[in-house]
Amino acid sequence: MRPRIFFFLIIALLCVKVNGQVKLHLDTSLITHYKKVNKSNNNRLLIPFYCDPFYEHLYKKPDTLKLCGKFVFVDSAMNLKIKPFFDLPCWFNPYFQENLCAVSVQNELVYIDTLGNIKINTGLAACSNNKNKAFPFKNNKARLVKGSNTLKKYFTAIYIDTLGNPIKSQIAVKVKLKPILIVSNPKKPVNPIDTKPDIINVEPNVPKLDFSFIPKNSPKLKCFIPEREAEIIKEKNKGKSLFLIQYQCGSYQIENMNLEDTVFCNKYVFVDSNFNVKIAKNFEIPCAFEPEFSEGLCAVGYDSMIVFIDTLGQIRIKTNLKACDPSYNKASTFKNGIATLYRGDPKLNGFYQTIAINTAGERVRLLEFDDLELAELKWQLFKNIELSETSQCFIGKGKTNGIWFLIEKSGKIRKKLELK
Repeated sequence: MRPRIFFFLIIALLCVKVNGQVKLHLDTSLITHYKKVNKSNNNRLLIPFYCDPFYEHLYKKPDTLKLCGKFVFVDSAMNLKIKPFFDLPCWFNPYFQENLCAVSVQNELVYIDTLGNIKINTGLAACSNNKNKAFPFKNNKARLVKGSNTLKKYFTAIYIDTLGNPIKSQIAVKVKLKPILIVSNPKKPVNPIDTKPDIINVEPNVPKLDFSFIPKNSPKLKCFIPEREAEIIKEKNKGKSLFLIQYQCGSYQIENMNLEDTVFCNKYVFVDSNFNVKIAKNFEIPCAFEPEFSEGLCAVGYDSMIVFIDTLGQIRIKTNLKACDPSYNKASTFKNGIATLYRGDPKLNGFYQTIAINTAGERVRLLEFDDLELAELKWQLFKNIELSETSQCFIGKGKTNGIWFLIEKSGKIRKKLELK
């Protein structure tokens, strides 16, 4: 009796494990897109595990920590089948054919089965200047392409079977015979004969070279915008090296975008004038102002605080101001190396304490002066100043006394000025 009870307990535990399977929750339009672009014949879809905040309540926190933003394989019902122990190769998009798929594991191209077990180690680097490729299986054989990383790109191609063993194959060599001239009259040659090329089958010592199958990928890190809308956005941000847009994933974008770029859907990113994504991670939108680049720096939210990042997305200045709270703190763009921080008062709406900082994040006293302008643009209005004195200085008028001063960028007064 006990063995039977033990057997039923095992069955019950297995059922619980199956019922607890992780499922990816996405909008219907995205699911339709993934199924459309997927070429697998084994019910395995390669998808970035996008944790949509609208479905957050359906996930367990341990699952989201391990999966969010990473690539996984799911079935047609969006059930997780292969966890993200692998990476994407650099030179082709993986997909399953005949129960095997080439992916990158520790920067080596390997073939895995539909359960995620490694079946074939190719020994080829997944990401290198050689641009190695491992193609899907067809009729129980797959092609490996090894590059040379030389100025002239030489490639060696071999075929392997499902056990990873090399396959010898014949190659068709096209031979063009030289024309034979039969001369009866030295001044008038007869038309050459037998000039048609002949096909000779030979047994080569090297595998067949065949590059007809080259994967066609959409550009990565590219935001696709309809032409008219793109012109409006460019005109609005004319003269800016980087500007902020929301990465849309409508039907137009989904038809053109790269599979990997769907992780940006509905997020804010910084793009250049050609809509190439330049900064997409590690920043938030502050509540009281819209981020804008100026002089190579931009104020954004990071970990709920206002910081300034550079054009590579690296944090350069920490302001110690909350990005979103009842104070509605703000940060201006940089102009002539100076930006203004506005510390709000949560009790008095619209009341701010102002602080001026330089590009090193150091506090300066320039806000004590009105009509500030670079000294090199304004020095000719005054009697007692020369152009040589204007370097790295401002000219401004005291807020309380109306006197003009030559002021260093630190806020230190260098001299009192007299109008002409």
